[in-house]
Amino acid sequence: MNDSALDIKSLLNYSLIAAPLAFAGLPLYMHLPDFYTREFGISIGALGIILLVIRLIDAVQDPLIGYLSDKNERHRSLVIYAGITSLTIGMGGLCLGPPVSSISKAWFCVFMLFATTGFSIVTININMLGGFWKEISDQRVKISSWREGFGLLGLLIAALMPALLQNSFSDKTSFIVLFCAFCLLMAIAFIFFRRFMREMKSVEFADKNTSNNSFALFSILAGREKLFFIVCFLSYLSASIPAVLVLFFIRDYLNEEALSGIFLALYFISGALFIGIWIKLSEKYGPYKAWFLSMVLSVTTFLGAAFLSEGDALAYGIICILSGIALGADLALPPAIIAGRIQTNSHQNQKTQYYAALGFLPKITMALAAGASFLALETAGFEADSTNSKEALRALIVIYAIVPCLIKAVSAALLWNLTKQEGHNNETIERDTNHGTTHIS
Repeated sequence: MNDSALDIKSLLNYSLIAAPLAFAGLPLYMHLPDFYTREFGISIGALGIILLVIRLIDAVQDPLIGYLSDKNERHRSLVIYAGITSLTIGMGGLCLGPPVSSISKAWFCVFMLFATTGFSIVTININMLGGFWKEISDQRVKISSWREGFGLLGLLIAALMPALLQNSFSDKTSFIVLFCAFCLLMAIAFIFFRRFMREMKSVEFADKNTSNNSFALFSILAGREKLFFIVCFLSYLSASIPAVLVLFFIRDYLNEEALSGIFLALYFISGALFIGIWIKLSEKYGPYKAWFLSMVLSVTTFLGAAFLSEGDALAYGIICILSGIALGADLALPPAIIAGRIQTNSHQNQKTQYYAALGFLPKITMALAAGASFLALETAGFEADSTNSKEALRALIVIYAIVPCLIKAVSAALLWNLTKQEGHNNETIERDTNHGTTHIS
């Protein structure tokens, strides 16, 4: 497979697994915390602390997952299948809910850990496989875009289902049906992914020095790639804050809870539809410049949310569409870029650890966003699904819209600085990427 052109069948076998992964990810980080707050009475402050701890654990274990995956290269398929099992167990426990409310906090913690651990194992490994599946570098963005395209499809389904189900069923029943849908989607994707893994020989990814590989998280983050990872950290942080607060913003600020599924759908549909544009821009201008353009678009469009008032559904829908266009670049370009940087540093024997480091950052930012945002809102007197004061709603809009835009602007400035610093090197990488002349040694 490695020396042949990309074909639709192989791309489908590889990429489809991203759909159930993303389908699970949205409820895990958005719908289920809100569900446990309303259904089982967990306070928003307590939930913020729980999510902060769980996501810090989730983030810290990512580098270990990457290290162990590289150490067990020839058993990578078993590692991935174990991750799928863990994710399914976690989703089942969370969606079914505790038998009694008195254990809801412990129940949420245990099954969230199962789910997030499984999610991390699968995500880190399939991202690495996508980065090193083909030797020709211009195909990395295409592979990554296919994967993220199916991921956006999974996100779209997950965004629409809860709102649609809750129109006909209770919250508990809705999440049971959601879990059944996840199992069906995962079973179908698993059949295709097994075909991909059977076709893919592990020796194609293995490195002679893998068995002597060392734990390298700190050297990776603090080494030559430090500025790149800072850019990624700030970019992920700017996306994490709105992600954990979006349901509060729609329901408690706009007073448009019934449209929450539509707003999320508009965001993810626009991301999926325009992901091809970022491929073209990446081919023409290079992945660094394409990513920078997406950041500028994200800031200039999402800042408009800060000027909305209650009932501004149409304006918010337009913002969802425009800011969603930038989503495809944020998803597809960093994993494709990191493969080229691994190659430049000749660190192929630590490739999964690089992807684990890249996966580590959004986990940390999600933990910080959830913990800090929830605690800040509670300090401001904000209460979910309640009548709030003007001061509490003002705090929500500042944290939801203004703070992320400021962080994103800093990230864009640092990315521009990184591109200028590396100048000739980046231009060479981008030119080789566009013409398919760069190969994995």
